[in-house]
Amino acid sequence: MVCNITMIIFNELRRRQNPLILKALKVRKKVKPRLKILAVFLVTMASLIYYVPGIFAEEVREDCRLCGMWIDQYMHTRHALTEADGTQVSFCSFTCTVKYMKMHEVEVKQLKVADYLSSELVDVQDAFYLLESDAPPVMSNSSIIAFASKKTVESFQKLHGGKVMTFDEVLALH
Repeated sequence: MVCNITMIIFNELRRRQNPLILKALKVRKKVKPRLKILAVFLVTMASLIYYVPGIFAEEVREDCRLCGMWIDQYMHTRHALTEADGTQVSFCSFTCTVKYMKMHEVEVKQLKVADYLSSELVDVQDAFYLLESDAPPVMSNSSIIAFASKKTVESFQKLHGGKVMTFDEVLALH
């Protein structure tokens, strides 16, 4: 069974002109049958490790500290918190950030939020939040998104509705 699977993978990699497989083809004509199988198996596994690292090593993706959602899927609503001791924590949304801060009573050294359109991180005190627009909500019943500039949030508001607020005003609501 393992030999059959190995040969299928080997033939597929040979078809793709894999340099390790092409080298193994030259070597395998000179060795005994059992060694051929071992050589093919080892070269195939080495090729897989080199070309397909995701099969053997789990990919590490940053996740929201509270709900576990992957941050790379919520780059436009993410928040990055740095605690007083230097610990950095990421969240998928405003809602998860506030819940975490209340649950753990952390001393916040720095808190940044992603600009909704560019995903660039800005300090929450410099950001402008837009509540209850028609943008899809993340971890809440209505959207809470942030923008780096007042001009950008106002132009977005004209198209999508909502209320413009500061971080402290939104925090007071939660």
